[in-house]
Amino acid sequence: MADSKQTLSNRLTELHRRMEEAQVDAYLVLSSDAHLNEYVPEYTRRRTAITGFRGSAGDALVCPDGSHLFVDSRYHLQADDEVDHDSFRVHKLGLAEEKTLSQWLTEMEKELGSLRVGFDPFVVSMQAHSVYKGALKSPDSALVPLNANLVDAVWDDQPPPPANPIYQLPDDLTGCGVAEKLSDIRKEMEEAGATLLVLTKLDEIAWVTNLRGTDIAYNPVFEGYLVIDRERATCFTRVSPPADVTDALASLIAFQPYGAYAGAMERYGAEASGLVWLDPSGTTMATRLMLHEDQKLLEKPNPTVALKAIKNETEIAASRNSHRHAAAAKIRSFKRLQDSIEAGNTVSEAGYSQILYEEYSSEEGFYDLSFTTIAAAGPNGAIVHYADASPDVPLSDGELFLVDSGVQLMGGTTDDTRTVIVGEPSQRQKEVYTLVLKGHINLAMQKFPEGTGGIALDALARTFLWNAGLDYGHGTGHGVGAFLNVHEGPQRITPRGADEPFKVGMIVSNEPGYYEAGWGGVRLENLYVVVPDEEMPGHPDGRKWLQMEALTLIPFEKKLIDWGQLSSEERQWLEGYHQQVWDTIAPMLEGEDREWLREACQTP
Repeated sequence: MADSKQTLSNRLTELHRRMEEAQVDAYLVLSSDAHLNEYVPEYTRRRTAITGFRGSAGDALVCPDGSHLFVDSRYHLQADDEVDHDSFRVHKLGLAEEKTLSQWLTEMEKELGSLRVGFDPFVVSMQAHSVYKGALKSPDSALVPLNANLVDAVWDDQPPPPANPIYQLPDDLTGCGVAEKLSDIRKEMEEAGATLLVLTKLDEIAWVTNLRGTDIAYNPVFEGYLVIDRERATCFTRVSPPADVTDALASLIAFQPYGAYAGAMERYGAEASGLVWLDPSGTTMATRLMLHEDQKLLEKPNPTVALKAIKNETEIAASRNSHRHAAAAKIRSFKRLQDSIEAGNTVSEAGYSQILYEEYSSEEGFYDLSFTTIAAAGPNGAIVHYADASPDVPLSDGELFLVDSGVQLMGGTTDDTRTVIVGEPSQRQKEVYTLVLKGHINLAMQKFPEGTGGIALDALARTFLWNAGLDYGHGTGHGVGAFLNVHEGPQRITPRGADEPFKVGMIVSNEPGYYEAGWGGVRLENLYVVVPDEEMPGHPDGRKWLQMEALTLIPFEKKLIDWGQLSSEERQWLEGYHQQVWDTIAPMLEGEDREWLREACQTP
């Protein structure tokens, strides 16, 4: 349940008082936690506890004379709905003339002459700290680390940290043992000259150790730190793994209590010897401050990021299996939805979400959802990360219904989005849907040479929307873990930012969309795995050709397609895709569900 406006106001007032005691002019309240997770455990949702905004990304700057919340385009509408605008000004990043948090710090400093900005070093990455520090130009300004988080002090009903069991994945799901992973990491360390590698991001730790947990909803990870040197590795956890697991890993990993991490790092820092590898985007300032100020550092992405991104044959096979089961469940849910509506029943957003969960959970190997299901009817589809499927919002005739969902099914992680129509569509709904579909197909069909990054591919999904004067504010694609986080890097399909080259074995989403307040939204998302293309003629410089092979196997909404807008190549791709859906998923269905799929896969 969301906190009341009065509760939020009381916390903010008390936070201002504590800021005055700490002698800071502003205080950073970020969406991150000590492990820089995208999705964080409840006890670290400090930004929500102060602002009321529940989106997974977005940072606050608290100031006595007026506070600020900075959100990207995925959350513009959600922030408007959830935030008290008397207390916080919402900065909608991406809009013309809107300033980022760091740019706003510069503006505040100009106005005040100098600026002292307090922050919790356990939730600010080294990279972010560098950006914020660079925004302050005056020698009298400073970023002030405050070891006690000020929000914790004013959050009376703050939940406790999780303390859930840790379990081990078998090698037949991971395809690679811990010894081999540590060996690969140490080879990278040796080449880089590093004597110590510190990992703080939970999906990286889970991947290296082949251990999983339930400390964060939908992400099968556990809170911990992993420190690797040339001979041993030490994992700091809140709960010790079972004795049989620690015994099996005894020669590779030592386990210590979570609270011992700081002392261990300080002891190492006192020696100030060797070269310590810290990933600036994945390590907080707290870890840096535990080390000696003269400690030699290697500051670049840690080796697990790239190693984890390239899935082995076992992980890819598990992903294919999980996508087949997820597709069968989602297809059955759409059939149940159609039957209920045709019977004259009213179905709400929450009602459909429950139907989908029932179908997912009936599949063999189902473990959990991979994120909160987005079931957005009509205008709610314009809220990109709409996460509160309501029992009071019915699916209405003539409205779009956007369903973004996924599962953690043993060994695999899925994520897909389909937009369907209740009743009959309008011509504009068909036009917009088809433009989004054409973009999806355009990207899915593309062959590209190895070394190509996501920036080069992003425009392929936008070209038809652009030519119609339309666009969307989010990236086109993200990496996905193997029974891990639904969002991972380094690969992305995006118009700007880091441009990691795609490699065989990477999994990436393809999800163009369009959103309009008061009208709704369209998003069409499949996951694909990057594979070699053996049919193309040789590249002039000898590079291999790559392509994307579909993992998601769910039909697109035929009623929303303006078939006259599709080229012969696009139509051929769509017919081939639907044939693959039928061939793969039909054997998993029976009776009327199977007939529903047959109709959905047939071309008019």
